[in-house]
Amino acid sequence: MGQIYAILLRIAAAGLLVAMSALVYEALKEATIGQAVFWRSLWSLPVILIYARCFGPLRGVLKTDHPFHHVRRGLLGLMAMGLHFICLAHLPISYATALGFLTPILALPLAFAMLGERITRVLIVASFLGFGGVLLISFAQLENGGLPPASIIGIGAGLGFAAVMALIRVYVKRLTAKDSPSLIALSFSTITTLGGLATLPFGWAALSNTAFFYLICAGVLGGLGHALSNESVKRSDIAVLGPFDYTSIIWALGIDVVIFGFEPNRFGMFGMTLIVIAGLSVAISQVKRRQIV
Repeated sequence: MGQIYAILLRIAAAGLLVAMSALVYEALKEATIGQAVFWRSLWSLPVILIYARCFGPLRGVLKTDHPFHHVRRGLLGLMAMGLHFICLAHLPISYATALGFLTPILALPLAFAMLGERITRVLIVASFLGFGGVLLISFAQLENGGLPPASIIGIGAGLGFAAVMALIRVYVKRLTAKDSPSLIALSFSTITTLGGLATLPFGWAALSNTAFFYLICAGVLGGLGHALSNESVKRSDIAVLGPFDYTSIIWALGIDVVIFGFEPNRFGMFGMTLIVIAGLSVAISQVKRRQIV
């Protein structure tokens, strides 16, 4: 029962985070990247604190013996959020979501370099499939025989986001075993709030009430999604949960088609499919390896 509950939490988190991305996508038509990072992170803090309080006194929930691990994870998370928002500002939500699926493919070579984990044939094949998918998404963005600068920025930011998230997975994969999910979510949001605020001297845009409302909702959904994701990891092995992250592509495609009226062409659909297959193959191979061990 605990395993099923963890899976349901993971699927719910995926849906909430895609909905958050859709709200940020709309808000970025007016807001700067730093502005979006600040407001999205700030409004997630009350949600995380309420969530933490549900599991007992805050003093016990937020206790840690590893404060610097949280600072490092927060700084990496700030970088990842900024890159993801840049990607959202230049690409459709479904493409931005698909590029994020390269994270598990990039995480395994990092695990080999930093932790001495084994590189398998599945990873090698998945790497070719994944980056073949990136090339197809690039073809999908072609206009008049050339790739627009905005698409180049978006794809580059999406690849950067996946690389940073891979580093986060490897660098702090034991953090959830030591500290509460609420503390991890709170430290992340606190640092990203401060990081977004640091961009204020570089200029923020005047936001409409609608854009501001989108960012408030994005913060609430992002905070809840982040907390649920960490809670699922606390209740089950991340290798088991990994394949269920890919349900987010269904949410993303649905939002693109139904709300924004964007339908990926054949190159885009095939590219996203290759990336999903590549990421899923790595996730499933990890599950099988854990079962053998």
